Amino acid sequence: MNLGRETIVSLGTRLPPSLGVLGRLQSLLDDHDTDLEDIVELVHIDPALTFQVIKLANSALYGLRSRCESLDDAVARVGFGDIHQIVGLAVSRQSFQGELAVYDIAGGRLWENAVAAATLASAFAELSGADPRNAYATGLLRNIGKVVLNNYAPHVRYPGEGVASDVHAWEKHQHGFSAAEVSAVLLEHWRFPPEMVGAVCTHRSPQDGAEFVSGAARLHLACSVLAEWGCYLPGESTGWQRDDAMLECAGISGDQVEGAIERARAQFAKFALLEWSHAA
Repeated sequence: MNLGRETIVSLGTRLPPSLGVLGRLQSLLDDHDTDLEDIVELVHIDPALTFQVIKLANSALYGLRSRCESLDDAVARVGFGDIHQIVGLAVSRQSFQGELAVYDIAGGRLWENAVAAATLASAFAELSGADPRNAYATGLLRNIGKVVLNNYAPHVRYPGEGVASDVHAWEKHQHGFSAAEVSAVLLEHWRFPPEMVGAVCTHRSPQDGAEFVSGAARLHLACSVLAEWGCYLPGESTGWQRDDAMLECAGISGDQVEGAIERARAQFAKFALLEWSHAA
């Protein structure tokens, strides 16, 4: 049975509420009139997210000399720039820590893939003059649709690349929507920026992205690196391009891309070492 948009939105209500918090946080950070109290009030909506943000602010990743004891203290000391990163890490961990039996994805693997894509997309955005914060969130949330499809039809199993080499095409055939399209429906519903919605929806084929082609191309390029890092997902090991045409669409020159990949890998390595038993 094919999905419909109303069903997708309904299934989205079963996901962690912090996903909506991340979308609203982006809007607040884009508003020059936003102050500390606005950020604290928003994050406080979700007690579990509040706890994780404080713990992450106290982790070695941010190197604060003394511990933060409250959310107000954590937001004030890590700053508006890093609070988006911290919230994104916590939100994606809440959303992607479970096993996805439909795809044979072990617990935590989807989070690892999301964070890798996010760090790469953010690095590419910096090179092209685009908003790295939006690119980071785009990479984090591009596969939220996989969680929805896994919950919607747990009896329908992806047969593997030997049978269906392109998981996006397989999803579309099975459900009428690919996971990326499901993600885009939910991001739009949660009021994420249109450029994020468009990039997620079309990143497999950025040439179909119209006005969102540059963001889609940067996310496509990010996905092209994941196999090299050993954190690609089933059905996504091939089908990605990193040629001059794709780089041009992304607004990146060929001599810049390798340096951006190395910087992203160093950042990803720090995220991957987080001790979630202490941060959650």
